[in-house]
Amino acid sequence: MLGWALAPFAPLFAATDSTHAADASLQAEALVSHLDAGDTDAAAQDLAAIKKWWAKDKIAVKQQSLDLALEIDGQIAALSLAMLSGKMDEASSQAGNLRFSVINLQDGAYADNSGKSQMTLSTYILKLREAGNLAKKQDWEAAGQRVKQLQQQWLSVEGDVVSQSQRVYNDTERDLVMLDGYLSNPDQRALAAPVIDRLIEGLAPLADAKYSWWDAALIPIREGLEGLLVVGALLMYAKRAGSKPAKRWVVGGSVTGLLASIAAGFAVVLLLSSSAFGHNNLLINGWTGVCASVMLLYVSYWLHRHSDTKRFNRLLAERSTRALSGGHMFSLALLSFFAIVREGLETVIFLIGMSGKMSAAELVAGIAAGFLVLSAVAFVIVKAGSRLPIRPFFLGSSLIVFYLCFKFMGSGIHSLQMAGVLPSTVNEALPDFSTLSLYPSWYSTLPQLVFLACGCAAVVWSLLKSRRRRDVPLS
Repeated sequence: MLGWALAPFAPLFAATDSTHAADASLQAEALVSHLDAGDTDAAAQDLAAIKKWWAKDKIAVKQQSLDLALEIDGQIAALSLAMLSGKMDEASSQAGNLRFSVINLQDGAYADNSGKSQMTLSTYILKLREAGNLAKKQDWEAAGQRVKQLQQQWLSVEGDVVSQSQRVYNDTERDLVMLDGYLSNPDQRALAAPVIDRLIEGLAPLADAKYSWWDAALIPIREGLEGLLVVGALLMYAKRAGSKPAKRWVVGGSVTGLLASIAAGFAVVLLLSSSAFGHNNLLINGWTGVCASVMLLYVSYWLHRHSDTKRFNRLLAERSTRALSGGHMFSLALLSFFAIVREGLETVIFLIGMSGKMSAAELVAGIAAGFLVLSAVAFVIVKAGSRLPIRPFFLGSSLIVFYLCFKFMGSGIHSLQMAGVLPSTVNEALPDFSTLSLYPSWYSTLPQLVFLACGCAAVVWSLLKSRRRRDVPLS
């Protein structure tokens, strides 16, 4: 409310001079370099210079973004304490966080006090052009640093992109990792400039977009469908098995995942800045994608294994209406939770990115419309699945689940590469099809190949067992 009240008077406030932010950015860069080199005396001088800048510009930054001001304030305090305590590893980590926050201040990659993002897609494209110019000048170190910043700042503009084109969004996330990999490898640096040109060509037509309630509706629809397919398959199984406890566990895991996503959204809006949450969001998406993928591999095998009508009827006869043990039902709940959280957090971040670009009424209407569409799709999935014969139902479900297993693993590894947990290596010989989460990196391709081999082995083994059962003479 305060932000809206002060908005008409924003021009009267003294904005932070961009030169001051640029100087602070250079000072933070020097601080990180000196800490990495173990030069504590020079690092102390850098920190003193940053504190002097902050004392002068702190009020002006608060007038623009209280969240960002609190973020920088906390980082300076934590950095000072770490250096006084002699904890140089912690000091280096805090210095890296401070450098990123100051760069965001300089570039406008933050939400102001009225909730509007200052980092526009046009500004992001301009930063890409600067990285391209550095690459063409063969200033590889500066180009690499700029690309790493752009990877982290992608959070500020990705909502603008995904609301207009899923293809461009997928291609951009792929290219940002490839670009980092090219610039990190001396033998592939010549390939960086064409990738930057491709990024700019894809993003430029989306830079001046206008948004409506339908754009907001498309985000939960796009992000929710994959999670819905997982939950729908589990609910269909629970219904076919006549297991009310299994159904309750699946619904409970899904609701918990949805509530966790909503809580994360409130935390971002009320407690954290989007930039502070962005890196953690990549980590969450990465690890939940990998965990869900491993669990889905087993679920796919289980569904394929029970596609035989006699086996499924025997399972029901053995377990009556329970259909699953308590441990297995907890696994279903956990899988539902992972599927919803993974897609839910993406949805939250995208919607926060759009919140300053349309009215609150349009945003709420779009979200409501999106969830209504998802609810209708869920109803159709469960109803249609319950009417299918057992064998087509289980075989179809196993194929859907295995596809999601394959895709979640690729996208999960890719998110970990974006977060810097895994190296951004690129191998030109590998397939590149971002829609299926196929990326030209062994880090993502190798686990997918292992999963594919496991899936093929399970099918062959199932066929061999069926043939042996047919060949056994009846007594």
